[in-house]
Amino acid sequence: MQSRARRLGCFFELRSAAALVLALWIGATASGAADPSPSEGGPAISSATVSSTYELSPYDVIDVSVYGEEDLHTRAKLGADGTVLLPLIQSVSLGGKTVAEATELIQKQYAAGFVKDPHILVTVLEYRKSTFSILGQVGRPGIYEIPEGTHLSIVDAILLAGGFTRVAAQNDVRVKRMVKGKARVFKVHAGDMADRSDVVPFEIQPGDVIKVNESWF
Repeated sequence: MQSRARRLGCFFELRSAAALVLALWIGATASGAADPSPSEGGPAISSATVSSTYELSPYDVIDVSVYGEEDLHTRAKLGADGTVLLPLIQSVSLGGKTVAEATELIQKQYAAGFVKDPHILVTVLEYRKSTFSILGQVGRPGIYEIPEGTHLSIVDAILLAGGFTRVAAQNDVRVKRMVKGKARVFKVHAGDMADRSDVVPFEIQPGDVIKVNESWF
């Protein structure tokens, strides 16, 4: 009788231990599901790490909140031209503007007959990689990434793209750049910059489009 009681006691102890292990495993699994990997959803910056002086670029993803107006809350990606679509005010050009300037612009547009005394919060959720495009008379036209933390000159950019072709007009390089939401084109004497030490290098910025023209003689 005592032997049977001991066997029953051992059985219940084992079953309790198994139940405890199962409960711990379920809890750990649930915790893992609730805390996704930081890399999920692409590169993101919390609002605390983004300065109000950060300049918005095409393909940045922003979150726009209007205090007390939940139906106007929007998450949107800037287009290639730096514009974004927002409820009621439609297309707004934010490319090249700082976060502070974008906030002020959106606030003014909502205040112009849509929302009384609007309070706007603009948060950068994701930012695009720093890239430039190059086309025309280079060995490998395409899109190239600017290494993080480096300064890339026009000569460096052309070398990344395989250098000039034989028919390239080395001093007729055009760089298209968005400045304060407007496109500007710079003519760059890249050949002189490569050959002469007294010529100040032209620094490439994210989003630049470089075109190396063909020489006519």
